[in-house]
Amino acid sequence: MDTGFRKYLVLVLLLLGCVSGFDNSAWAQETLPPGEPILPGGAISPSQLPTQRGSAPAGVASGPGGESSGTATIDLIGRGTIYRDNVAGARDKAIEDALQGVVERAVGLLISPASVVQDFQLLSDRVYDQTKAFIHDYRVLTESKSGPYYRVVVQATVSMSSIQDKLQSIGILLTRKGMPTIMFFLSEQNIGEPSPRYWWGQSPPGTHPSVTEKALSEYMHEKGFVIVDRAALNRDIQLGPESIGPELSDDTAVELGKEFGADLVIVGKAVARYSGNVLDKNMRSIQAGVSARAIRTDSGMAIASSQGTRVAVHSDDKVGGTEALILSASVVARDLVRQIATRWRKEARQPVLVELIVKGIGEYADFVRFRTHLRNDVRGVRNVYLRSIGAGEAMMDVDVMGNAKILADELMLQRFENLAVNIFEVSEKGVKLELIPTAIDD
Repeated sequence: MDTGFRKYLVLVLLLLGCVSGFDNSAWAQETLPPGEPILPGGAISPSQLPTQRGSAPAGVASGPGGESSGTATIDLIGRGTIYRDNVAGARDKAIEDALQGVVERAVGLLISPASVVQDFQLLSDRVYDQTKAFIHDYRVLTESKSGPYYRVVVQATVSMSSIQDKLQSIGILLTRKGMPTIMFFLSEQNIGEPSPRYWWGQSPPGTHPSVTEKALSEYMHEKGFVIVDRAALNRDIQLGPESIGPELSDDTAVELGKEFGADLVIVGKAVARYSGNVLDKNMRSIQAGVSARAIRTDSGMAIASSQGTRVAVHSDDKVGGTEALILSASVVARDLVRQIATRWRKEARQPVLVELIVKGIGEYADFVRFRTHLRNDVRGVRNVYLRSIGAGEAMMDVDVMGNAKILADELMLQRFENLAVNIFEVSEKGVKLELIPTAIDD
């Protein structure tokens, strides 16, 4: 075969290969919905594929340090429509479409699909329209014109930590900080015990949790709830004679919960008893029942309740009772967490007006700086309304996502210019604080 002809044949084959590769890519771009992630080599990644915890989903590559460092790298297709032969404008729209898809994809990695649907309008208004705030950098991997559309494949590095902070600030994503503080008032009676045991009936109060309380508190702590540490209380609990007993009243539990900074009190009882023999005469069947209810300390309202009954078989009565109590408590813990988290999350997303009383106003300029910082920089604050000011004191209504306690917690984290904040009272509806001027460095 002639050398020149061979070179010509090779060139033709190479060109055919390039055209074939381009056609396959174009087909993928033509059939793939805008914003769908792609994999290297043109392979399509279905958006609904399940992913394992800690691994990057299809179309997502961990950036330096992985997602744990707060960033993720995501590849997406974007599309822009070409109007009046304005290809450059269509390209810009395609990039914008892809970057918005990156943010939407990142949100989907942090919250459940059900939450995406339920909170779609809020996400659209407060997250999806702020693409630039979450994108560190991006580059266009490839692009093409196809009929009336211009398509790009964009690889973007997105700040997962910034998105997480935003979801927290608008009440969609709750962290441990946003979950309630819990205090337990559970009596327990195991096999062989003549009467129920309860920690508030001891002097000083008992610090070691019962089997039931330990099972509940460990599970709830794992799910983000904050548990009051009774070992750190270091003082007696004063109860009247009518309140000392295993059946603590809701009102008494609420008052004690308030005293020790709890948002919720879990009140209930657990009892283990024989339930019959089994075929093996050396084994005993033991049944345990646990009932509990969760009560808000700010309103005294019960927001969750549950009962669980389980059976354990063991040759040792005490061990069998303990196993049955743990099994029953585990059922109740899961049920309570589901009810409380649903209710708490819903309330955390509701805007409320919190009365804020500000004392110690020496200079009006200091108050203006404080109010501006409060409105613009404190998470969850939507607006601030001044009701009155005079004689070193101001009253405001703060439109905030959550409640007065959440607002107080956020204020404690702030650094105000030349000012310190001393919060001296937090109630169900309001916060009282004092502005303290700080020294100005020369």
